[in-house]
Amino acid sequence: MKLTISDQSETRKDVIVTIDAETVGAEESKIVKQFIKEAKIRGFRPGKVPESRIRQLYAKEIMQELKRSLMNKAVREVSDQEDLELVAVVDFPEPGDPVAGQEITLDLTVDVVPPFELPVYEGLELEVPSTDVSDQEIDAAIDRIRRQRADFDVVERPAAVEDYVKVSYTPTLDGESIEAQIAEQANLRAWGAVKEGWEEAGTEEAKRYGVAEVIDAIVGMAAGETKSVEVLIPDEFPIESLRGKTVAYAITAHEVRERRLPELDEAYFKSVGAESLEDYKAQVLDSIEGQKRNERVRIEHGLISQKLLQSVEFDLPETMLEEERQQAVINMMGRSYEQGISQDELESHKDEIFAAANESANREVKLRILLSRIAEKEGIEVSNEDLSKAAYSVATQRRQKLDDYVKELQKDSAQLRQLQRQVLSVKTVNRIAERAVRKIISQ
Repeated sequence: MKLTISDQSETRKDVIVTIDAETVGAEESKIVKQFIKEAKIRGFRPGKVPESRIRQLYAKEIMQELKRSLMNKAVREVSDQEDLELVAVVDFPEPGDPVAGQEITLDLTVDVVPPFELPVYEGLELEVPSTDVSDQEIDAAIDRIRRQRADFDVVERPAAVEDYVKVSYTPTLDGESIEAQIAEQANLRAWGAVKEGWEEAGTEEAKRYGVAEVIDAIVGMAAGETKSVEVLIPDEFPIESLRGKTVAYAITAHEVRERRLPELDEAYFKSVGAESLEDYKAQVLDSIEGQKRNERVRIEHGLISQKLLQSVEFDLPETMLEEERQQAVINMMGRSYEQGISQDELESHKDEIFAAANESANREVKLRILLSRIAEKEGIEVSNEDLSKAAYSVATQRRQKLDDYVKELQKDSAQLRQLQRQVLSVKTVNRIAERAVRKIISQ
């Protein structure tokens, strides 16, 4: 076979594959023999039908099978070229009917990874946080756990910061309810009317999930008391018609409860599986150290990716980019729907969504190519054991039975390839991290 390659761009090539007459004839003969072997024709024993009869009855099918076979040979030949890293066949028109005893020329267009020089990836310098844990961090963690396990006692006094208050409140704009607008988006539920809901008075954590002015206004309110507070809707608020408007919230407090932390006594230690305070602190220490190690791995992987991306430039195959762009848009839209953002709101931001998807696609495709090339150089492969562990992890995150997820992978080759790519990328980044030089920075 002979190949003639011409450039459309660094990543797209036009390829002319010339298959010699001998190969065409041999392939055609092999196909005819297969038809003879499999044909079932009355009056003839299996495999004994004359070739002339087969050619007469199955001329069209033989020709289609010959074309398909020759086209596959052409793709394999392109794929086997050492100086071409084939990504996808972009265009491959069906050729005319091959003629026995004559060569055939096939024209196809392919996307390839362009040649580039791998950046230095050994001994990368990484600034990472310490995994040391202070006594103050242990005490703070224990306090958080106690707060989560606390009881709440009803008190006959105004609410203080950190008290839990049962409240009702309704928002109005110029005396008119805005509940209908808020109700359309589930992630904005806290901005709408609430009937006898519980809020933590005055804390920063509560403000992250609720209306900050309402959370602050609850401080000092006693059961049965009412109050009104004005809230200036921020410019980035998801509902455009409310941006910059001042909304009034009428608040009623129904009940105030004080948090009562559990005592650090024998009963408490038993409930958390500890023998003593020292044992409990040791458990908390292990937990915090594990969290910090995981966070440091996440930071290291991010720094390695960033350094690789910044260290070399090359053109990216459009086929890979388009596939990644589409997936990025799907992911962004999915997250937006989960957050309760309406279709109209998404439509108004489609340009920003597509721009973000394009940026994400460029980053992911470039990093995938770099890590794949490094993995090839390092001899890193994905084993069945690697895939099994990854499948178990994904199934656990999805709260899905492992067998059900494995069946998904068996039915969806694209999903399986994606999982294999993810595992290969992680193994490659881990290999780079093993050889990195770390500088510990204070937090």
